[in-house]
Amino acid sequence: MNKKLNFAQQYWKENILLIAKLLFIWSIFTFGFAILGVNLLNNFEFFGVKLGFFLANQGSILFFIFIIFIYIKKSSKLDEKYSISE
Repeated sequence: MNKKLNFAQQYWKENILLIAKLLFIWSIFTFGFAILGVNLLNNFEFFGVKLGFFLANQGSILFFIFIIFIYIKKSSKLDEKYSISE
């Protein structure tokens, strides 16, 4: 029983660490590029819109969706590692 508990704790520790890493990357992207670097990025255009404005409005949301797909892929590998995949 103790081995199963330790096994589950290891799984959730790795899962939470993965989530923390991905949210950290997303926060760096969102706050770093879209808020702090907006003046620098506004010198460039993306589909006729200033890049800083685009990242602040749609870019950070699109990047978050991209991170969700990364989480799905990495989480599936983690499930296979611990033999709990469907």
